[in-house]
Amino acid sequence: MINKLALKTARKFVKSDNTKYNSIEIYQYGFFVLYSNLIFFFLIVILGVIFNVFLSSVIFYFSFFLIRQFAGGYHASTETRCEILSTLSILACIAVIRLSKTYDIQTILLVISAVSAVCIFSFCPLDTPEKPLSDKEFKYFRKVSWLILLVIVVAIVVSYIFNFQIVLVPCCLSLILESILLVVGKVKRVSKKNNDSI
Repeated sequence: MINKLALKTARKFVKSDNTKYNSIEIYQYGFFVLYSNLIFFFLIVILGVIFNVFLSSVIFYFSFFLIRQFAGGYHASTETRCEILSTLSILACIAVIRLSKTYDIQTILLVISAVSAVCIFSFCPLDTPEKPLSDKEFKYFRKVSWLILLVIVVAIVVSYIFNFQIVLVPCCLSLILESILLVVGKVKRVSKKNNDSI
């Protein structure tokens, strides 16, 4: 659905714009990323309002999607599967944010997010076979990923010291979700290499 909308917009854009980049795929990918981010932002806002955790949901969105953009990780094989898995992941994280208002799960989240931070530091960035990173891009994305990771970790530590649960929980969940995507993506890549070598 999002891909079709992106393609339609890209065709109109290329037709009406005399630009030196006449490749429709570049515009299609750009609009796909834009529309995906907007749709998931509105989804998170709606779920945040429903679960009465609006601000924490928005903090989760920005912290997760920022590190996801540079650290990479698992990508579903089809757009439909991607949309379903993304929606379920977001729903699960919002549900945990809501549960954290009732139950004291800060310590558990801190321990898991500490392990997650190590995984992100070790495995990022993880590109895809369809869009591999050059050595220069890999180094750049790694530095930016580490910087974003550091900012999120500092936010978690400060939030824990001053008991800002509204920031602590969503930041922890952003690291946990990103580390899961990186580990799954790494496992998928290793298993594909093993299968190709047989």
